[in-house]
Amino acid sequence: MDRDRLLQTISDLDDPAEVSRLVAEALLGLGAPGDDPLDADLVRRLGEEQIQLGHSARGLDLLEIAVTWAPDRSNLSARRVALLDRAEDGRAVAEASALLPAEAARWELSQLYQELGLPAHALDVSRGRSRLRLWWATGGPLWFVRRALRRREAEGLAGRLVVGDAPGPLEPLLRGVCADVGRDRTAWQLVMRADQLVRDGDAPAAARLLAAPVAAGDAHPRLIATAVDIADDLSDSRLALQLSDRLDPLVAGLHRRRAGLLAELDRLRDAWTLLDTGTLVEELREVRAKILLSVGLAFLAVDAHGPAGVARSEWRRRWWRTGGPLWFVRDRGRRREEQVLLDWLGPHRPAIGEPAADALGRLAGAGAAVAAAGAQENRDAAATLAAAYHPDRPSVPLLERLGWALYFDNQEELALLRIREARSLEPAKASLLQAELTFLNWLGRYVEASAVSDRYAEGGGRPAEARAARGDLLDDLGFYALSLEAFGPADGLGSFARTLRWKQWWRTGGPLVRIRRALGASDRWALDLWKRRCADTARTLGAVVGPERVAELRAAPDRFAFQETRWELRWGRIRVVAHRVATYAGAIVSGYVVARLAGDLGALWSAAVGFACAAIVVGALWRVDERTRLLPAMVAVAASGYLVTRIDGRWPLLVGATVLAVVAVSALRLIAVAGANVGGAVQARRVQRADPRGFAVVGLLEVLAEVERPTLRNDLHWRRYKLRTLEQVASRLETDLPAVFAADPASAEVLRHRGRRAAAALRELKYLMVAAPPGAWRKIEETLRKDIAALATGALGRLQAADPPERQVRHRSRRQIVADGVRMLFFAGLPLAVVLVAQPWLRFNETILNWARLLTIGWAVLYVLLTVDPTFRDKLRTGFALINLGRGTGDPAQLEPSTAEKRANPAK
Repeated sequence: MDRDRLLQTISDLDDPAEVSRLVAEALLGLGAPGDDPLDADLVRRLGEEQIQLGHSARGLDLLEIAVTWAPDRSNLSARRVALLDRAEDGRAVAEASALLPAEAARWELSQLYQELGLPAHALDVSRGRSRLRLWWATGGPLWFVRRALRRREAEGLAGRLVVGDAPGPLEPLLRGVCADVGRDRTAWQLVMRADQLVRDGDAPAAARLLAAPVAAGDAHPRLIATAVDIADDLSDSRLALQLSDRLDPLVAGLHRRRAGLLAELDRLRDAWTLLDTGTLVEELREVRAKILLSVGLAFLAVDAHGPAGVARSEWRRRWWRTGGPLWFVRDRGRRREEQVLLDWLGPHRPAIGEPAADALGRLAGAGAAVAAAGAQENRDAAATLAAAYHPDRPSVPLLERLGWALYFDNQEELALLRIREARSLEPAKASLLQAELTFLNWLGRYVEASAVSDRYAEGGGRPAEARAARGDLLDDLGFYALSLEAFGPADGLGSFARTLRWKQWWRTGGPLVRIRRALGASDRWALDLWKRRCADTARTLGAVVGPERVAELRAAPDRFAFQETRWELRWGRIRVVAHRVATYAGAIVSGYVVARLAGDLGALWSAAVGFACAAIVVGALWRVDERTRLLPAMVAVAASGYLVTRIDGRWPLLVGATVLAVVAVSALRLIAVAGANVGGAVQARRVQRADPRGFAVVGLLEVLAEVERPTLRNDLHWRRYKLRTLEQVASRLETDLPAVFAADPASAEVLRHRGRRAAAALRELKYLMVAAPPGAWRKIEETLRKDIAALATGALGRLQAADPPERQVRHRSRRQIVADGVRMLFFAGLPLAVVLVAQPWLRFNETILNWARLLTIGWAVLYVLLTVDPTFRDKLRTGFALINLGRGTGDPAQLEPSTAEKRANPAK
């Protein structure tokens, strides 16, 4: 068969094995191949088909021979593509440069430089219209820009321009092709059938088809590459990575594929190490840029991608966002990101190891189960996936899908077990972390969720999905500054995470960095405090109910501790804001008043005096704490300031006014902080009443933890504090806990009675704690343990009970007596005060005003008498009865016959 006819024949074939057989046999039949120009075309076609069949090294040798015979554009382009697929761009540049000054080599080298993102080098070797475009792209008339760009490009190529070994003789290569024809044909037919199944949407059937051939020890490389694609289609990146380890490292496209699989598993450090070879291949540059964007390193991502490639518009947008032509901005960002690059990529992960012999077959079964579950309801889907689950043969995608199905089927505990089993196989995968945090958050196990997130953040890197999961968790917990910090840069995040991050940025101060830092510090303090408190209570709870039940029983106390800590943080911030606002607002008002007093000194001097007064107020109160014990000192300072104002002269008046301003602002701060403290105390009481069980468990656990310490038992101040805690817990058990379950009056009364008995048992401990007779501490510990176990497990009927004491007359303290007296006088005099205050506006005449005064004074006297003597109403009634009796009419209430008597005696 002549060469033209052979080329026509193979052009109509789509079977690379058959094409390879025809071309190899034809070249072996030629006496001296290479004499005819068409021989190079045949060898090039044979090399391309061998690369497609997976024989990458043999195909590249054939392409080298084709270039040696005929270095035209077709052969050079085919070799360039093959070398770039193997990530050997330095070799491609060196071998193309060796063929200069041939026109085909010049054109090929220009195309190669442009694909590698080296426009200055491409300009040096290009000809024709493309030269003008490259000239403008490299600076145009700015020759110094082009020279700096060329120098930077040369640094990237330095040490990488290596010429490969010369290809071997053609005849052994051809005989190797002929020897592998049968094996190649069988493999290609299986590949075509598997590809058709994948196109039909039946990837599990394709995996089942290739399971046995791939499991063989001498599996064809094309079959293994197809199995890698199928495993990736079935979302099992772990198995795809295991199968790719069986391929030749220089197989076309293997570097990009393995790096992509490692990135899907969030093994970012391993993927970066695989690509960090200095290669400038466009596809590998894109993968590097995606890895850097995933961890939020936009400046390095712009440098890694470069302006060349199909994503030039995206690169240009990011280039402008990272500083654009402001090179110093990009340099500063680049240096900052280089310092955290390795930490954000995470550590190196252990190698996965060899896949099991039937791994692809198991994947086929798991994939079929996942596909079937996608069309079913939650319960049916969970049953289908559970049937495909085998503990001795775990599959990460199956476990992840099963975990979500169980979660939506309200089996959160079992879902958590499955997700943790998947995470034991792939601890770096961020989607599994997100699932575990979601399940823990739904179960109310916030401390555990926070611990899982912290462990990943410390040693797992910062992939985008992990950042979003941690930021979302901290947002749910109310720590907005820490949530913004966890989100990190917006690059790489999804749309929802970006929106939430933007809200957090404005919520924590927006452009005011100092406020955000202060909020972050307070958030971190509150979070650490909550974790330490929960750890202490969990340790004590484990000693009561057993360590094996701590995880399931600690949710209630942890939830209450979280609510209490969060509200304490919020009211603490309100206290700080009230303190600052009162200080600066008072200082401004004081400065304005003093400036008005100094108005006759001139505008400049009055302004200076006002500013000095405001500065003195702020400086004098900068380190002063607001406490009620400072009231005598404040009164003394105010009196001294007033005495100074009585001295003749302008300056004593200003000095005394400044002193009075200091006292006034201090009083204003005291009132503002006191209001915030009262609000915090009210909110703390509301939190306790909203969750009486959680408060009782936490309070009793803290008492038990300290009762067991002999050094504290002899501290009377400690006893007093714990007595107050026991009384608060008893009050919650007596009133609030029964109210949670009171559905009708009868059951409410029963529950209140049992609550009073449980509270009485706790109050008995107060006497034991104060008197401390022999055996008291042991009894206190036993009672506390039993009550804690009953409350934590929900067995409220097992609470210790005692008969409550009889109600006794309650003795009021002096403070209560004073408060009641002030309240009585206020309501008694309120009508009279309203009349007197309203007189200037309403302008009553003398008669109306006198009657109004008389009525309001009478109301005040009557209100005081009724409040002081509750029996005054009965005495007043008796007096009216005596008056009526003297008149001969008697008590109207007694003389008036009832309705029944009127009906019985109509004549009367």
